[in-house]
Amino acid sequence: TRTDTDASVGYYGVSINDRLEEASNIRTPLMLHIAEQDEYVPPEAQKTIHEALDKKSLVTLYDYPSRDHAFARLGGEHYHEEDAKRANTRTIEFFSSHLSG
Repeated sequence: TRTDTDASVGYYGVSINDRLEEASNIRTPLMLHIAEQDEYVPPEAQKTIHEALDKKSLVTLYDYPSRDHAFARLGGEHYHEEDAKRANTRTIEFFSSHLSG
């Protein structure tokens, strides 16, 4: 059951492709940020994620070309300020629009 107090955001998508049989259980808004050059989520896994989730009305996916895993982790090896800000702004706006209070 969907409530105005449930929403989720995931960064990077590690192992999501191994659990896509659970996609039919998505009942609340979900946003995923996917680094296209993520060493832990290869292109074939990203393709599988998109194929399973792109048509789900509750799911929003954002891809970040040329970014590697943890591009939004401040001080991390692959930190990219512009895309980190973009992802974090999208996350804040997502939660603001889907969560009450």
